[in-house]
Order: sequence, then structure tokens, then C-alpha cells
Amino acid sequence: MHPEPEFDIASFAVAVTNELSPEVIGSRWRSVQAILRLATITGSQMQLGPALNLLCDLAAVITNFDSACVYFWNEPQEKMEVRLRRGHIDVTPQVPWGGNLLHFWVTQHALPLLIHSGKHAKADAELAAAGARCALVLPLFVQGRVLGSLQLFCASPDCFTEHDAQLLWTLVLAAENLLTREQANEGLLRFAFTDYLTGLRTRGYFEQQLDLEVKRSERKGEAFSLLMVDIDHFKILNDTYGHHIGDQVLRQVTSLLVKDMREVDTVARYGGEEFVIILPETSEEEATAVAQRLRKTVQNSEFNIDSLKDQEKLTISIGIAVYGQDANCRQKLIEYSDAALYAAKARGRNQVFTYSQLLREEHKEVG
Repeated sequence: MHPEPEFDIASFAVAVTNELSPEVIGSRWRSVQAILRLATITGSQMQLGPALNLLCDLAAVITNFDSACVYFWNEPQEKMEVRLRRGHIDVTPQVPWGGNLLHFWVTQHALPLLIHSGKHAKADAELAAAGARCALVLPLFVQGRVLGSLQLFCASPDCFTEHDAQLLWTLVLAAENLLTREQANEGLLRFAFTDYLTGLRTRGYFEQQLDLEVKRSERKGEAFSLLMVDIDHFKILNDTYGHHIGDQVLRQVTSLLVKDMREVDTVARYGGEEFVIILPETSEEEATAVAQRLRKTVQNSEFNIDSLKDQEKLTISIGIAVYGQDANCRQKLIEYSDAALYAAKARGRNQVFTYSQLLREEHKEVG
């Protein structure tokens, strides 16, 4: 028996053009509107993360998918990395230089890839990592070079069509100018919006990101949660051991707060020993679970501090407010999460408290 010929990856590539046919324009007018919407804002100021989120949002207007991820070049760190993930996808690197095989293939061909299960063993492994039976992979261009990939997955074997590929191809071409500018600015933005002591995002970055999340929440009709975090009795520690010890503690607490966070979450230093965390598409119940996990992690950790013989034990208090439930503007959301934090500290510290709990208690007192 002769071995079966090796499958040509180029067979996954979709023949696309730089113009939409009258047939596609007439039958897919909602998709065309999504492309036009992107085209109208390519001159706007937008950081790379929100730009990729918007691209994924518009892709969802064009076609249905169960999960998605975006790989994109990290210029400051000079490596390819996952910048966005929606749904359950195992993004363990499968090539030595980072990324995955789907990204590698789309980089080689610089065309959309429409991948179905049962055609190629390695492609099947990538589909299995997303619990999918088909995928549509688009290259993301920066100055004519493929510096990223938009990967959409679906459990249905016939979810994506060549018309989807053509429309999404037009979308990513329209996004090139936006991605080119934001990728070039990313190194400067990271420096400008990074807190020198903790390595976290700054308050200025948090405020910009909060504005974007409010707009995204209103557009999609989905709630998101804001956590206000404070280290208990930090002033006493600072006064007792000095600010250099306090700085060490801040850095160690930071490492605990960012551990296991999603790519879409924002953790920033709000000021002093106070931190803020934005959790997109997260309900009060889900946010409370995250907050309790953080609180227990800090409570159970031992902080190794230079010049101290004993390990220090610390706790944190957390206040939670939910956009779309507790507040409908950014300023009220901040105020309400801060009020919940104050309530947590007033009740003995080392606690998680939500704004809705605070309202219920106040109603009981009035009643």
C-alpha cells in the first residue's frame, strides 16, 4: 500500500478579493454595516486591546461563533501572545516561538483559512482545543505584514461559509490602519500607563479602560463588575517598618492580585494601597467569587520582607459594584464600589462587600 499523500494546508485557504460582490452586499447588509462602522473609526484614538475587542465584536455581527481568540505581536516584549480569548480555548503554545499552528499557517498564506475537522490531524488537534469542528482564521495586518490572527471556532461542522470569509477579510483589511497605529504606539502607551512601583496599570489607564468598558457594556447590553481593593492596616505597617517595607508589600500583593486573571480583566493601582479591578461580562455573583478567592489568597499568604525575622500576615478588603445593576454611569460605579469597600472595612476588614448588600442593610435600618 502506498502512504496517503500529505494534506496541503493551502487547501484550507479561501480565495478572496478586495471588493465585495453585489450579491454579498445585497444579502449581508448587516455585515456590511459592521465593516463600514469600523472604517469610520479607523482614525480614532484607541489602545490596542480595545481595538482587538472591537474587531472581535464586529466579527460576531458578521458570523456566529462559539469561541474566539486573537494572537498579536507584543512589540515591547518581542513575542507573539494571546491578546484576547472568548469562550473556552486551550491556548497552550504549540510552536517553539509561541502562538499556535493555526496562527503559523495563516501567517504563511496571508489569506483566510476555512478549516474543517477530519482533513488534517494537527488541525483537528487545534479544533479539539476549542471544542470545535470548524474554524475560520483571518490574518491581521500591520503595514502589510501579518502580525496577528483572528481565530473563530464553532462546534457545528458547517458554521462558516466562504461569504463569511470574504466579509471578514474585508473587515481585517479595513482594520489595518487602526492596528498599525496602535501597535506602533503600544510600547509608549505601556510605559506611560505603567505604575513604576508595582508594574500595574495606572489610574489614568484604568479610567480610560473604564470608559471603554461602559461603552461596550451599553452596546452589548451586558453587565460588568468593578472591584475596589484595599490592604488592611497598611498605614500601620508603613509607620512601623518604613516605606521601603511598604513598597515590598505592595509588590507582593500585586503579584497575588494579577495571578489567574483573564486577559480581558484590568488590574490597576488606584492610589496608595488601593487597587481597582474591572471584570468584563461578570455578574455580581461571579465577581463575589473572584473577590473571595483574592481575599483568601492574600489571607493565606506569608509575606517575606527584608530585614524582618518573622513573616508578615496581611488581609485585604474588597468592595464591589456592578454596572447596569447598581450604577448606570462610570462615576457612580466608582463611588458605589468605594462605598462598598468602606462598608467592608467598617465591618471588621478582611471582607468582601457588595453595594447591593449595603443597600439592603440600609433599607432594613430604615424599616
